Formats: sequence, structure tokens, C-alpha cells
Amino acid sequence: MEEIIYKRRTIRRFKQDPVPLELLKKLIDYARIAPVARNIQALEFIIVHNAVIREKLFPLVNWAASLPEEQRTPEKGREPTAYIIVLVNTHIKNAYIDFDVGAAVENILLGAVNFGFGCCWMGSINVKKIGKLLEIPDYYIIKQVISIGYPDEESVIEPYIDSFNYWKDNEGKMHVPKRPLNDIIFKIY
Repeated sequence: MEEIIYKRRTIRRFKQDPVPLELLKKLIDYARIAPVARNIQALEFIIVHNAVIREKLFPLVNWAASLPEEQRTPEKGREPTAYIIVLVNTHIKNAYIDFDVGAAVENILLGAVNFGFGCCWMGSINVKKIGKLLEIPDYYIIKQVISIGYPDEESVIEPYIDSFNYWKDNEGKMHVPKRPLNDIIFKIY
């Protein structure tokens, strides 16, 4: 498990091999069993596997805000081959949902690494247009989009120096600064 946790990095460039639908369903099953406040299970999910819908969804999400504009969005032929949309059914629950969403998404991300997929957890999304495209009723809150596919880029952790901004080197490898463990342990009693 430790290997999967350290290996999980955000991936924004994908090979065009299709992600098997059964494995996408399995990722949602991992999300289904994540902890939720008071066990009130309001999260629901949409799998976007169809190429036509994927193409329409692609411009409705924003990519890599810390990168220069020309490096943000995946190039043609390197787009995600699947998406999972995370929804909250407000007829079931509408409070304390962010913790539920975070736990469910992390289960999806770790499961994806286990299957050899790369993912990008996206919150900068056009909620209104996604709702219209996917015909989502108004009583659902569209919380997150997870882009999924087989990785076509490498992302590595590097020591934090003076900026949290991630960056790409000349070979296209993503570098993600992380603070050292001892710097984030505030106190030990």
C-alpha cells in the first residue's frame, strides 16, 4: 500500500488506450466504501466512457493552473480516455459533504494507481455546462471531475524550496514540490 501512496501523482497526459469499463466500476466501488459522515451516503457518480461525450466534456474542465498556458491542457491525442464525475444527491444529504467527497476521491485515485492508471482530480470545472451536457437534475451538486487514462507523462516529487508551484522540465516531466515531513509536524506530545 505504501508504494501506491507514494506513486500516486497527478497525471494530465494520457495514452489513448481505452480504460476498461469494469475497472471504472471497480473504482466507484472503492469510493462507495469510503467513510462518510453519519454514514449518510449521498455520493453518486457518472462514468464518461463514450468518445463523443468525452470530447464534449474535455473543454469544460480546466487544467494545471500553475503551469504556463501553453503547458496546461493536454495536447490532441493525449486527452483522458475516461472521466468519473462526483455528484452529491441533495435529496439525501447537503451538509458535511466535502469530507465525504475527499475520502471517496482519494479511494478512486489510489485504486487507479493500483490498476496502472493516471488521474487528475479536477475542481475547476464548468458546473452549469457539465450539468446540461450530462442531463444532471438540479438537486445534484456536481463536486468534482476525475480524468482517467493510462499515463503518458511522468510526475515526480521534489523537495520544497521556496515555491509550491509545480513545473515541467524540458523533457516534459512534471516536478511537484512537497514540504519535508519534519516541517509539517507542528508538535509531538
